[in-house]
Amino acid sequence: MTESTPIILTTAPSISHAAQIVYGLDLRGIKANVVPNPTRSRDPHAIILTKGDESFARAAIEVIWDAMLESTPRALDFQGNCFFCGYNILGLPQPVTCPECGHNIDSIESRRAVAEGRVE
Repeated sequence: MTESTPIILTTAPSISHAAQIVYGLDLRGIKANVVPNPTRSRDPHAIILTKGDESFARAAIEVIWDAMLESTPRALDFQGNCFFCGYNILGLPQPVTCPECGHNIDSIESRRAVAEGRVE
Protein backbone atom coordinates (compact mmCIF):
# COMPACT_ATOMS: atom_id res chain seq x y z
CA MET A 1 0.00 0.00 0.00
CA THR A 2 1.40 3.37 -0.96
CA GLU A 3 0.59 6.66 0.70
CA SER A 4 -0.68 8.19 -2.55
CA THR A 5 -3.18 5.43 -3.31
CA PRO A 6 -5.74 4.93 -0.55
CA ILE A 7 -7.39 1.54 -0.44
CA ILE A 8 -11.15 1.85 -0.12
CA LEU A 9 -12.40 -1.11 1.90
CA THR A 10 -16.10 -0.26 1.68
CA THR A 11 -18.50 2.65 1.54
CA ALA A 12 -21.27 3.60 3.94
CA PRO A 13 -24.59 5.42 3.55
CA SER A 14 -24.30 7.23 6.90
CA ILE A 15 -21.66 8.41 9.31
CA SER A 16 -23.07 6.07 11.97
CA HIS A 17 -22.58 3.07 9.67
CA ALA A 18 -19.06 4.27 8.88
CA ALA A 19 -18.26 4.67 12.58
CA GLN A 20 -19.49 1.13 13.31
CA ILE A 21 -17.29 -0.25 10.54
CA VAL A 22 -14.19 1.64 11.71
CA TYR A 23 -14.84 0.46 15.27
CA GLY A 24 -15.21 -3.16 14.12
CA LEU A 25 -11.96 -2.92 12.19
CA ASP A 26 -10.19 -1.32 15.15
CA LEU A 27 -11.26 -4.24 17.37
CA ARG A 28 -9.45 -6.50 14.90
CA GLY A 29 -6.27 -4.39 14.94
CA ILE A 30 -6.96 -2.76 11.56
CA LYS A 31 -6.68 1.00 11.34
CA ALA A 32 -9.04 2.81 8.99
CA ASN A 33 -10.39 6.31 8.45
CA VAL A 34 -13.64 7.70 7.11
CA VAL A 35 -13.30 10.14 4.22
CA PRO A 36 -15.67 11.65 1.67
CA ASN A 37 -16.26 9.01 -1.00
CA PRO A 38 -14.07 9.86 -4.01
CA THR A 39 -15.91 7.37 -6.30
CA ARG A 40 -19.14 9.39 -6.37
CA SER A 41 -21.22 6.30 -5.67
CA ARG A 42 -24.52 6.47 -3.78
CA ASP A 43 -22.70 6.22 -0.43
CA PRO A 44 -21.15 9.52 0.71
CA HIS A 45 -18.60 7.94 3.08
CA ALA A 46 -15.61 5.78 2.22
CA ILE A 47 -13.66 3.72 4.72
CA ILE A 48 -10.00 3.61 3.78
CA LEU A 49 -7.28 1.35 5.11
CA THR A 50 -4.54 3.25 6.94
CA LYS A 51 -2.70 0.38 8.61
CA GLY A 52 -3.07 -3.38 8.40
CA ASP A 53 -3.26 -6.28 5.97
CA GLU A 54 -5.65 -5.56 3.09
CA SER A 55 -6.86 -9.14 2.65
CA PHE A 56 -7.57 -9.49 6.38
CA ALA A 57 -9.33 -6.11 6.36
CA ARG A 58 -11.57 -7.12 3.42
CA ALA A 59 -12.50 -10.37 5.18
CA ALA A 60 -13.28 -8.40 8.34
CA ILE A 61 -15.50 -6.00 6.37
CA GLU A 62 -17.72 -8.91 5.30
CA VAL A 63 -18.12 -10.03 8.92
CA ILE A 64 -18.83 -6.49 10.10
CA TRP A 65 -21.47 -5.84 7.42
CA ASP A 66 -23.00 -9.24 8.16
CA ALA A 67 -23.39 -8.28 11.83
CA MET A 68 -24.79 -4.86 10.94
CA LEU A 69 -27.33 -6.46 8.58
CA GLU A 70 -28.33 -9.24 10.95
CA SER A 71 -31.99 -8.22 10.83
CA THR A 72 -31.95 -8.39 7.00
CA PRO A 73 -31.13 -12.06 6.36
CA ARG A 74 -32.04 -12.30 2.64
CA ALA A 75 -33.21 -10.06 -0.17
CA LEU A 76 -36.74 -11.44 -0.24
CA ASP A 77 -40.17 -10.02 0.45
CA PHE A 78 -42.60 -11.73 2.82
CA GLN A 79 -44.01 -13.93 0.05
CA GLY A 80 -40.57 -15.30 -0.93
CA ASN A 81 -40.14 -13.09 -4.00
CA CYS A 82 -36.84 -11.56 -5.10
CA PHE A 83 -36.55 -8.02 -3.77
CA PHE A 84 -35.20 -6.80 -7.11
CA CYS A 85 -37.48 -8.36 -9.73
CA GLY A 86 -40.32 -10.10 -7.88
CA TYR A 87 -39.50 -13.63 -9.10
CA ASN A 88 -40.67 -16.26 -6.59
CA ILE A 89 -37.66 -18.20 -5.36
CA LEU A 90 -39.26 -20.23 -2.58
CA GLY A 91 -37.96 -23.77 -2.62
CA LEU A 92 -34.61 -22.93 -4.22
CA PRO A 93 -31.57 -23.96 -2.13
CA GLN A 94 -29.54 -21.37 -0.20
CA PRO A 95 -27.47 -19.44 -1.15
CA VAL A 96 -29.41 -18.58 -4.25
CA THR A 97 -28.92 -16.40 -7.26
CA CYS A 98 -32.25 -15.25 -8.65
CA PRO A 99 -32.72 -17.05 -11.99
CA GLU A 100 -34.65 -14.06 -13.35
CA CYS A 101 -32.41 -11.06 -12.55
CA GLY A 102 -29.12 -12.65 -11.42
CA HIS A 103 -28.87 -11.02 -7.97
CA ASN A 104 -27.33 -13.14 -5.23
CA ILE A 105 -30.15 -13.00 -2.66
CA ASP A 106 -27.79 -13.71 0.25
CA SER A 107 -24.95 -11.32 -0.63
CA ILE A 108 -23.95 -8.37 1.53
CA GLU A 109 -24.72 -6.02 -1.37
CA SER A 110 -28.25 -7.37 -1.82
CA ARG A 111 -28.94 -7.28 1.91
CA ARG A 112 -27.67 -3.68 2.07
CA ALA A 113 -30.02 -2.73 -0.76
CA VAL A 114 -32.97 -4.20 1.16
CA ALA A 115 -31.95 -2.51 4.41
CA GLU A 116 -31.58 0.83 2.63
CA GLY A 117 -34.80 0.36 0.63
CA ARG A 118 -33.24 0.70 -2.81
CA VAL A 119 -33.75 -1.45 -5.87
CA GLU A 120 -30.69 -1.63 -8.08
